[in-house]
Amino acid sequence: MLNLSTPPVIGRFAPSPTGALHLGSLVTAIASYCIAKQAQGKWLVRIEDTDTERCHPTFSDLILADLDRLGLHWDGNVRYQSQHLNTYHALLDEQLKAVSYGCDCSRKSLQTYQLAHRNTQYPYPRICVHKRLSRDHAIRLVMPDNSMLFFDQLQGVISGNPQREQGDIVVRRRRIKPSFSKAQTANKGMINYMLAVVIDDAQQSVNQIVRGLDILPLTIPQMVIADYLNFQPIKQYYHLPILVNAQGQKLSKQTLAEPIQSYPAPQLIKTALQLLQQPPIDMDKPTTMLEQAVCQWDHTPLQGKQRIEVDSLQNLLATH
Repeated sequence: MLNLSTPPVIGRFAPSPTGALHLGSLVTAIASYCIAKQAQGKWLVRIEDTDTERCHPTFSDLILADLDRLGLHWDGNVRYQSQHLNTYHALLDEQLKAVSYGCDCSRKSLQTYQLAHRNTQYPYPRICVHKRLSRDHAIRLVMPDNSMLFFDQLQGVISGNPQREQGDIVVRRRRIKPSFSKAQTANKGMINYMLAVVIDDAQQSVNQIVRGLDILPLTIPQMVIADYLNFQPIKQYYHLPILVNAQGQKLSKQTLAEPIQSYPAPQLIKTALQLLQQPPIDMDKPTTMLEQAVCQWDHTPLQGKQRIEVDSLQNLLATH
């Protein structure tokens, strides 16, 4: 008998442990949780720690501790990208070999080329595509030169040409000679977020992605990678407006966004939901507040919105 049932919604929150959770990442976590749970789906947590130079296990522990005290309890086990490096390398070297190539371009050489060829239409001018370089160099993935589109639940129809907007993307850094100071996997070359995230979403059966608007330009290239690997397309995208400070900068670790760990969970949840323009909720224990937030979640106020200006976290909590 033909099974026409709709697969369950599986959403995820996937922070990178380069620092503690801040208000911007909290807003994304709560939005992704509420959207998945309102659809009676699962909410997964993944630690995106392929960048061994910037990520640290201490921050992974802090992030998970914050989520737990906020009542943001995930389904299943936490997935760590660092535990799946062999999978990423295998898929890159086998299934993606025909659509990837070695590249020895440095940032300096690219700047020199672009200064000499100011009329080039592509972010990466494909200098190495026909060189047949060793795969010990960085690996780029070929992006198609045609328009593609997808529908975002908040931002509407999004179209783009991945070759003209992103160019052939680097999916793995160059291989380095092993040394006593490097992990055993370091000589394989560091896997880029762009490749790992697509493989993770497919292997975890994720079909709903809620994340910040700053990632929206990377969505079509990620769709290309998924297509190359014959993965099922993501059914729902929600690209949230980004939180910006008084200077118009995105709240991030790079702009010294304040960690949330020293602030009370109920006030943090209430503030995040107010920034997401959700109906008021009653102050209570975190799990009870989230249950109410899930029941009354409405993404309509966020449609078409791209930025949310915020004050300092301390001032926000004092006024909310």
